[in-house]
Amino acid sequence: MSTLGFSIFATFRWPFFDQPVTPAMPGRPAFQHEVVQKWTAAIAQSDGFVFVTPEYNYGASAVLKNAIDWVYPEWNRKAVGFVSYGSAMGARGVQQLRETAIELQLAPIRSSVHIPVATLWAHYQGGDVEAGLAELEAPAKALIDDLLWWTAALKRARANAS
Repeated sequence: MSTLGFSIFATFRWPFFDQPVTPAMPGRPAFQHEVVQKWTAAIAQSDGFVFVTPEYNYGASAVLKNAIDWVYPEWNRKAVGFVSYGSAMGARGVQQLRETAIELQLAPIRSSVHIPVATLWAHYQGGDVEAGLAELEAPAKALIDDLLWWTAALKRARANAS
């Protein structure tokens, strides 16, 4: 299982989507950008994902959405969970990502982790981050348990469909 978050942007630096056809188009030409080829290969090799996103203006970050949009068949029939932060604990950004995930034939799990603004503020102010993180243990466990179950189930189903 792969975790997508801040580290992907350090590893995969790519342009905004600029292709003449969508990645969902059957028979589309291969991507010309080397970084997109590597990114697509990494997604293809993975069975499940966790998207970590801030919420900006009621949505996920444009950089994350762009990274997601470069890929289509490699996402299909795989599980995805969400961790978010920001306004409304990032819930509105996750809501938009769930809709995107469904369109990509990802299977978004119900459980998610929404980090309260107070926990982020404590981090920036040198305060008690541990207390805020302790409150996230139960939702994090539910996210991991559900994601592992769905990842295994969908991996078996994909193998049986081949």
